[in-house]
Amino acid sequence: MSMTAKELAKKLGVSQAAVSLAFNGKPGISEETRQRILAAADEHQVHHTVRKQNNAVIDVVCYKKHGMVFGETPFFSALMEGIFTSASALNCTVHISYVYGDNGLGEAISENSVGLILIATEMTDKEDIEPFLRLNKPMVVLDALFRYRNFNCVTIDNQKGAYDATRCMIDHGHRRIGHLKSSVTIRNFIEREDGFLAAIADAPGCTSMTVSVGSTQETAYADMLAWLKTKPQLPTGFFADNDLIAISCIRALKDMHYRIPQDVSIVGFDDIPMSAVSSPALSTIHVYKEDLGSTAVSFLQSVRTNPGRAPANVRISTDLVERKSVMDLNNP
Repeated sequence: MSMTAKELAKKLGVSQAAVSLAFNGKPGISEETRQRILAAADEHQVHHTVRKQNNAVIDVVCYKKHGMVFGETPFFSALMEGIFTSASALNCTVHISYVYGDNGLGEAISENSVGLILIATEMTDKEDIEPFLRLNKPMVVLDALFRYRNFNCVTIDNQKGAYDATRCMIDHGHRRIGHLKSSVTIRNFIEREDGFLAAIADAPGCTSMTVSVGSTQETAYADMLAWLKTKPQLPTGFFADNDLIAISCIRALKDMHYRIPQDVSIVGFDDIPMSAVSSPALSTIHVYKEDLGSTAVSFLQSVRTNPGRAPANVRISTDLVERKSVMDLNNP
């Protein structure tokens, strides 16, 4: 549930005045405190506005369908940072709100709004976006692609990233590879599964299997642990839909006395900060999260100033980051 500004101040141990100064971009607090307040506001879904001097407002609407994916990882904080930075360069105020379905959508749109960035990570059905299209405002959909619909999107190249992650294990000699698949469906995960299966299909003699786990730290851990207790035949490596799932499943594997990567290898997706300090350090797919946010702002500006332009989909590429969680079976 959303938190009020008063509750946020109490949680952070700062005054309500400090929260107000942070939201209004005014002096009187350190930059470190300002950023801490803004990051916490995003994490705890506090409706707020980060103000600039002019009256132009970019509305950022965070769509929540089930609340089981959005906001649990640092992914979204980095995304917001990219939005703030680019909006600041345009001297625009950023107004952030959270809606479930179309509940509260009217309050989410500011009087002086010049356009909308819709963070649609949890959108799954084409009907989900209809209320936003009816707003008839310049809009960029961020972090979700709806095929066969004409509107502007900025998305991750999920298929390439998942292909590269799976290919990393194949290139290291793995031929039986599992997919740690989120039981909560979002479009990003569907595209990642497509990339995983494409890599398997392109590798002669390579087979795959699927293990369905929850999308949160505790549910992924519990589901993986329950599966391991059935004493299944493990693949030599796993691709996980994201780092949170990968790290949670590593914990379950360790609790069942499996060694990573000696007994089983794992590659994640997103490159959250925790992945670099996990034990072992997690090989993963780096997503340019701040670029994703800043590109959405730049794209929205282009949509605003060129209203007749054809809708387009901008894909932000990814990179493989190899660390210590993949065993090289070619040179054991």
